[in-house]
Amino acid sequence: MKLTFDIVTSTGSRLHEEALERIVIRRREAEFDPGSEVAILPLHGPLLMQTQACAARLTRDGLTQELAVGAGVLEVFRDCVTLVET
Repeated sequence: MKLTFDIVTSTGSRLHEEALERIVIRRREAEFDPGSEVAILPLHGPLLMQTQACAARLTRDGLTQELAVGAGVLEVFRDCVTLVET
């Protein structure tokens, strides 16, 4: 199983990536340490969280690349990860 990652903005779709092995992104929630990160792997449970602007790390075929993302709300459902940038 692999992950898909979509970034959506108020003007439409900004990114669609498939076949990802891992996504690491920084959360923005008061009850966690500022700047703590969440690693999302295939078969991750459902999740809804706020994120902050950061360099997300996407891993595909064992290679990791960084991608600048804006703050927003991240949803994980099955193997689909969607970031709605605010």
